[in-house]
Amino acid sequence: MPDPITPAVAAQAATHLANLQDLLQNLGLHARLLTQDERLPCLRVINPEVATLSEVIAAAPKDDQWLFWWSWSEPIVEISHLATAADRIRHVLAAARPSVA
Repeated sequence: MPDPITPAVAAQAATHLANLQDLLQNLGLHARLLTQDERLPCLRVINPEVATLSEVIAAAPKDDQWLFWWSWSEPIVEISHLATAADRIRHVLAAARPSVA
């Protein structure tokens, strides 16, 4: 993650996360953009069917390329692949369905 967090980097991250937020909400997930001075913004995403299934997503550059990131500092995908990011996040937050015997 970039260090230090400049206002320009924080603003760009917030823009990328807001785009992802819109898509995730259209898919039925709850998503809230969280901001704090001198820190990268993040997106809190919750499965409304099972509120314990949640994740914090970041957007940050690495090697001159912007990526979405899981909370455990693993990249999800480049920010240009917005639908892929949303699908992966939705998959991770999906509630397990009981198997039919």
